[in-house]
Amino acid sequence: MNNYSVVSKSIRASLAAGVLLASIGLAHPANAAAPAQSYRCLWYTVRPGDSLGHLALRYGVTVLELRRVNGLTSTRIYVGQRLCIPRRVAAPAPGNGTTQPSGPWYAEFWNNTSLSGPAVLVQNHSAINFNWGFGSPDLSRVQPDNFSGRWVRNINFAGGIWRFTVRADDGFRLLVDNQTVLDFFNFVGIQERSVDLALAQGNHNIRLEFVEYSGKAQVQLTYTRLAPLPTQPAPTTDGRFNNGPWQAQYFSNPNWQGAPAYTTTHCCLRFDWQGRAPAPGVPATNWSARFNQVRYFPAGTYQFVARADDGVRVLVDGTPIIDEVREQSARTFIGQVTLTEGNHTLVVEYAQFGGQSLVSMYWDFLGSFSAQSQGNTIIFQGQSIPYFPPFNP
Repeated sequence: MNNYSVVSKSIRASLAAGVLLASIGLAHPANAAAPAQSYRCLWYTVRPGDSLGHLALRYGVTVLELRRVNGLTSTRIYVGQRLCIPRRVAAPAPGNGTTQPSGPWYAEFWNNTSLSGPAVLVQNHSAINFNWGFGSPDLSRVQPDNFSGRWVRNINFAGGIWRFTVRADDGFRLLVDNQTVLDFFNFVGIQERSVDLALAQGNHNIRLEFVEYSGKAQVQLTYTRLAPLPTQPAPTTDGRFNNGPWQAQYFSNPNWQGAPAYTTTHCCLRFDWQGRAPAPGVPATNWSARFNQVRYFPAGTYQFVARADDGVRVLVDGTPIIDEVREQSARTFIGQVTLTEGNHTLVVEYAQFGGQSLVSMYWDFLGSFSAQSQGNTIIFQGQSIPYFPPFNP
């Protein structure tokens, strides 16, 4: 076996295309004169299958340069060995000064996968549309593997439903107004994900975080307005549903975590969003809402009726009387509770996991206690069959 590492298929193809042996340093002595340009090291850890010839072609240097800067007496390299990949440092052009490239995206890059510590590269970009291949944003500063980056920008959006699409290799995380709307940061490989958001007219902060673990690196972000903002369903003419006011909180995740993305007040609890985003800053899928109020009830037994696609939970004074939080098609649920006279706290929690999105809730008074005449027997005065007329917004 000779002193050279096995030449990869890509090198053989390049040689067949006419690349001279001298171009990868195989025909030069190791003690040739050093290049005049100054350089900085991009540190690389050798992996199985690597060779000096392969690394030379990948990073646009010669085998001779790799041997010289790493003090190698042969072309043998070993898995786990750290090599300096020389990156030439060009002299600044006259009159350039320190002006950054123009562009609305403020970009930072780190030589780690956690966006931590001081950034090694700061730039401005006009768009997020990069395909670095096996490289990085700047090979003189950013290593080609195990690096991360962040882009931040404020954008003035017209009110409407906006679709954000990210294509990345490897992972990414997208935040709108500091709310995470897509999180595939630990994904390895190429992926394309989209999310539809209802955004009110005005400025919104967009942040894209990217990580490259190994292999090829690319990231693109696009956003398109699909439709105007949805109108809330009109109150039903049926008095059962006009049971507000409800204090409403909408969350950009399906488990009511973090600060709400949107808060408002509703007169009624009967909605059919038809799979659209329910409120500004909330995605069309994988979101949740919480509706609550304090209300006076006469003493008696009440039947609460909820219909939802997907999950719903109804709590009276903190106790669940309906607890059906899961992914499911539209279903109707019933819960009964006996209340003393006075104020009681009602909470309805709704979770949307995908597909259609609707939730309604009302209650019926079933009966009251008459201890003197009936001896603790409930006198039913209401209709106990679930009632849901057709929805006519």
